[in-house]
Amino acid sequence: MHSILRAALILAIVPLQLVAQDGADTARTPARITVPVRSLGRVVTSDSTILMDVSSVRHLPRGGVIVNDTRKRQLVVFDSALAKARVISDTSSNSPNPYGLRVTGGSLIPYRGDSTLFMDLESSAFLVIDEHGEFARVMAPVRASDLFYMGSAVGAASFDPQGRLLYRSVRRSPLMSPSLSTTSSERRQVQSQPDSAPIMRMDFDRRTVDTIGMMKIAVQKTVLVSTQNMAMAMPLINPLPQTDEWTQLPDGRIAIVRGHDYHVDFMTPDGKISSAPRLPFDWKRITHEEKVAIIDSLKKQEAQRLARMPAPPPPAPGQPMIPVYRLDPVDPDDLPDFYPAVRQGQVRVDPAGRIWILPATSKDAKEGLLYDIVNGEGRLEERVQLPKGRTLIGFGPDGMLYLNHVRSFGKSTLERAWVAR
Repeated sequence: MHSILRAALILAIVPLQLVAQDGADTARTPARITVPVRSLGRVVTSDSTILMDVSSVRHLPRGGVIVNDTRKRQLVVFDSALAKARVISDTSSNSPNPYGLRVTGGSLIPYRGDSTLFMDLESSAFLVIDEHGEFARVMAPVRASDLFYMGSAVGAASFDPQGRLLYRSVRRSPLMSPSLSTTSSERRQVQSQPDSAPIMRMDFDRRTVDTIGMMKIAVQKTVLVSTQNMAMAMPLINPLPQTDEWTQLPDGRIAIVRGHDYHVDFMTPDGKISSAPRLPFDWKRITHEEKVAIIDSLKKQEAQRLARMPAPPPPAPGQPMIPVYRLDPVDPDDLPDFYPAVRQGQVRVDPAGRIWILPATSKDAKEGLLYDIVNGEGRLEERVQLPKGRTLIGFGPDGMLYLNHVRSFGKSTLERAWVAR
C-alpha cells in the first residue's frame, strides 16, 4: 500500500515545465507579475541518529522544540541548539508516557500560553504538555470521534483567540452506486463521499461543536468488497486530488485557498466572507492520454506490490481463505482537467500571519520545493525556495522555519532555518 501511495504522491507533486494555455484556458491565469524568490540563510541541524521522520513540531519559549516522529512513534524534546534530545513518549515498555499505535501527522496543537496538546487516539483524549516539554494533565475533547480528523493531512487544527478549537471534519452521508460485479462468492460496490467538508468549531467551555464553514474536497471513493464471511473497504487512489485548503490566521480569520481558480477567501469569526484576487499560477491542462498514462503507472506499481507479497497462509480447517485485495486507482475520467493548484495539506500560516502555500506545480521551482507566501489581504508577496529534500513542518518566532530533511528511508534530521530577506 505504501508504494502505490508514494507513487501517487510523486505523480502529484513533481515540478513541471508549465506554459500558459491558449484560448479559454488563459482566463484561469492572471497576468504575470514579478515576485522576489528568497532562499534560506543560516541552518541548524539536529543529530541524524534520533529521528526516522518528522510530521509536526512545537517551538518552546526557551528555544527548545517538541518533535512528533510518527514513523518511530515517539515525541522528542530538543534543546535550543538541537544538540541534546530527550524522549518524552514512545512505545517502549518502560515509557512513562505511551505513544500509542494509532497516530495522525498533526498531533501537536498549540494551546493556551506556551502549552501544547498531543492527540492520543488510543485513549480518545488530549494530553497537555507544558512549556518545559513535560506532560501536565489530560483533557477530554467535546467529541472524541473527531480526533482523527485533526491531523495535518486535512489542515492542522488550531485554537482561535477565544480558545475554541477549529478543525476540518467530514460529511457522513455516503452515496452508494450499483454493484460493480456480483458473483456467488463476492460482491463489490463503490462508496462515494460528498465533495465538500465542514470546518468545525469545538467550544470546551460550552461543550458544543458547530459548523462554521464549508470547503470543497476531492470525492473519495471506496470499493466495498463483501463475501459470505467478511467485508473489506479498499480506497480508490486518486493521485491528483483537486481540493480547497485552509488555515487560521493569528487574528482569528480563516483563510480558505480555493483550488479551482487559486484565490484566497477570508472568513471572519462571525461568518463574513471576502474574496481576494486570483493568485498567479501557470495552469497546465491534462490530456486524456496523460490521464490514462498516470493511471496505468499506478496499476503497474500495484501489480509489482502484489507480486512481492508472500503467499497467504492456508486457512484453518473449516475457515475460508482470506483474500488479498488490490488497491485500485480511480478511472482516468475521474482525474481533473488541469493539474491541481495546491498540494493537499500544504497550506500553513506563520506567527506573522503570512500564508505559506505549496503549489502542486511550478515552472520556477528548482530542485527543492517552492512556496508562495501570501499576505493577510490574499496577495502574493514573495516565494521561498527550500533546499532539495526538505519539507516545511512548522515555524518559530522571528521568521524561524522548521524543516524535515529525509536523508534516506527511516533516517531523518530536524533543521532550523531562517529566510534570507
